[in-house]
Amino acid sequence: MSNLLELELITPEGVLLQEKVQNLIAKTEQGEIGILYNHAELRAKLDNTPVRFTLADGKQDIFAVLGGIIELSNNKITILTNFAEQGAHIDEAQAKNEVQKAETEFKLLSPNASKTDSNLIIAEVRLQRELLRLKTARLFKEL
Repeated sequence: MSNLLELELITPEGVLLQEKVQNLIAKTEQGEIGILYNHAELRAKLDNTPVRFTLADGKQDIFAVLGGIIELSNNKITILTNFAEQGAHIDEAQAKNEVQKAETEFKLLSPNASKTDSNLIIAEVRLQRELLRLKTARLFKEL
């Protein structure tokens, strides 16, 4: 099939994924987007989102992506993010446990901390990451 997009997912550690895909679905600050071959050029800020896509062979995959930038040009999708994890590698029970820990930590800090307290900010980001991981694990089971 020649109507494929090139997808590259990059984290600070390097290229996490490089695949040919049929389509991609993600959530940006402006809302959910779907990308097919020959889509108009695009640059947008990603929300914390499960990024779903269909591989060239028709199999579906999903990654938890904690914010970042998505760019599309000449049928090449590039996602730059600080954190991404493949749904297949997320254990749902463990993710649920991590959400509970992160919620507890955030609740303990939030009544006594200012919004600029670095410990509170770190706890909030951890909670967001763990909620995203849990959501992605659950969505992966539905693929």
